[in-house]
Amino acid sequence: MLNRNSTMRSRHQFRPTAFDVLEERSLLSGGASLAKELGHHATVIRAQRGGSSLQQPLVQATGAASNVQIRRGYSLQAIATGLNFPTAITFGSRQRIWVSESGFMPPLVPRVLQINRDGTTTPVLSGDQLPTGMFEGPLTDVTFNRGWLWVTHRQKGANGWDVGAISKFRPENPVGTFTTVITNLPSAGDHYTEQILFDRRGRAYFSQGTATNSSVVGPDNALPALGSWLLKAPTFHDFPAMDVTLSGASYSTPANPMGLPLPAAVTSPFRPFGSGAAAPGTVVPGASPAQPQQGIIAGNGTVYSFDPNAADPTSTLRLEGWGFRNPYGIAFRPSRRNQLFVSNNGADIRGSRPINNDLDDLFVVRTGTQPQFFGWPDFFHDPQTGAVVPVTDPQFAVNGIPVQAALESKFSSGLQTRPAVAELDNHSSANKFDFSSSRRFGAVGDLFIAETGAFVPITGAQQFSGYKIVRVNPQTGQSSDFIVHPVATPAQIFATGGFNKPIDVRFRDDRMFIVDFGVLEPGLDLMQPGTGKVWVVTSGRSRHHFF
Repeated sequence: MLNRNSTMRSRHQFRPTAFDVLEERSLLSGGASLAKELGHHATVIRAQRGGSSLQQPLVQATGAASNVQIRRGYSLQAIATGLNFPTAITFGSRQRIWVSESGFMPPLVPRVLQINRDGTTTPVLSGDQLPTGMFEGPLTDVTFNRGWLWVTHRQKGANGWDVGAISKFRPENPVGTFTTVITNLPSAGDHYTEQILFDRRGRAYFSQGTATNSSVVGPDNALPALGSWLLKAPTFHDFPAMDVTLSGASYSTPANPMGLPLPAAVTSPFRPFGSGAAAPGTVVPGASPAQPQQGIIAGNGTVYSFDPNAADPTSTLRLEGWGFRNPYGIAFRPSRRNQLFVSNNGADIRGSRPINNDLDDLFVVRTGTQPQFFGWPDFFHDPQTGAVVPVTDPQFAVNGIPVQAALESKFSSGLQTRPAVAELDNHSSANKFDFSSSRRFGAVGDLFIAETGAFVPITGAQQFSGYKIVRVNPQTGQSSDFIVHPVATPAQIFATGGFNKPIDVRFRDDRMFIVDFGVLEPGLDLMQPGTGKVWVVTSGRSRHHFF
């Protein structure tokens, strides 16, 4: 069995790859100098589409999943339906399976449910069972570890903000044992405290998204489709994980943009909306437990670890990686247990500092070392090669207008920006993933990632990219579709009862479990509670049933 709690190793032996060579060069020369040396036309490692697949063509799935295609030799069946925008799945002892419901918008509340053998669900814990403000949505993850269910969610915290929190409870007594372990994480903006997992020694790791698209609070953060968080938390903004030095770039917003109740304002990166232009060389201090900033104890766009057994887990926070935009999914590579793979949602064409052509990425964090930097907000990655490219490069310009650097050049030139393992589809929302370890299932050592799909047109996306399961070879970066809609149209994608928006992938023995968020597309005014599902993929060689 391979899931986020397992320690099973792949039998594949590690071989040096083009990525390893690129990463070594990046570390020796520094990411910024590497980008300048190679330019955005250089070929170092290519994240190929198609490439190596499961050696079988795509065929139409049957039953409720007939709106998608799947690799021949595999079947797809729903084992739980009627869920309200589920986000994650986890497995426990005695064949127990739990799923989380996000509760991202009232009147829905965050919930953890147990899936029964007959496909029905039994509520375990919901936000309305606890004191107001303690367990709020969105609930983004649930994972079982050593008798406890751990959840990443929001709660009322510093300044009355909806901050990120990590809590735990025992499934046998959820209300009586509910304990918040870490709080005041910077989750009042666009993205949240996303996923939590544990290594084989029991240390916990979690990912934290950014407050904004590209470090500047703007009118897009007041849009109802994005939660209108600027109107609820007007002084919230991105918090860096380490001290950063600003370039002096600032951005003007006219009064009442798009009819929104906002005043005319000038805003700089990593500062509140309307706080004015920051002088070149302004240093923004990093947020940490030792030096909280406005009550916030950690930075945005990060991966941290901590000791869950410490008397004060917050004091054990260790920054593993920063410079992500939205590192939604994390998982250790089974054959290299210090390699933490991270899926990252690329920047959008929206807001005061829009970014073009920033594809979703797959990165590797070497855990237990010095914090590694991955680029955001001033370095992104070439769509073809994964090489580091500065944001000022013309490929990221919108309507021919170059993007200004947010950070001072002298400061950013000292950052060693890491390359990407693979570049995935643009605006696809590449989210949670898992590695296959079953020879019966196949593709041992490869990972399968859920692309939840584009928010058209809110993110600037013009095509319905994503909404599928993609297989990625972690050594070559090659990717290929495993489950995909034959045509990317709303009617095909959002067929009620069909396969809609996958958000989580987990393996258990020789079966792949997929959490399907259901029918939701704010830009099309589509929001249908009760359309979430859990699917199971089995191969013709699978021995196990669903439980």
